Amino acid sequence: MTEVKIVEDCVASAETAFAYVNDYRNLSRFITEVHDFTPRTEQVEGVGATFDGIIKLGPASLHSRLEVVRWEENFAIAVKSIKGFEIESTFLFHDKGPDLCTVDAIVDYRVPGGIAGKVLGKTIEPFVKIAVKHSTHNLTTQIAEFHTSSQG
Repeated sequence: MTEVKIVEDCVASAETAFAYVNDYRNLSRFITEVHDFTPRTEQVEGVGATFDGIIKLGPASLHSRLEVVRWEENFAIAVKSIKGFEIESTFLFHDKGPDLCTVDAIVDYRVPGGIAGKVLGKTIEPFVKIAVKHSTHNLTTQIAEFHTSSQG
């Protein structure tokens, strides 16, 4: 698997950051490459919640069914594909006080074997790195705004 990890401070509590990411409806707001993210289960948070997603990276549209595999309130959310494009995404929220936390965004992905997989891997790798960095920046900015609006 190929791992991309971005770590960025955020002007909000870990609790606020977790709440923002935990609401699946916010996903396409901070990950602009996500074109669809639809619940497949009535459960929309916590381990076992399942979603269908489409992400566009450069010329490739990748489809996955994702399941929440880790959910530790105010600390961690991780999803892993159970069908389609193999990806695992984890967000960690490190509390540094009432108005500061660090967000770790970690994306692991695997392309299929063979020539087609190698071509896809070379095609999407730069887009994945840019997308994760851009998404983490969007996320920390949006969380800070969400934190400020919920305080007032």
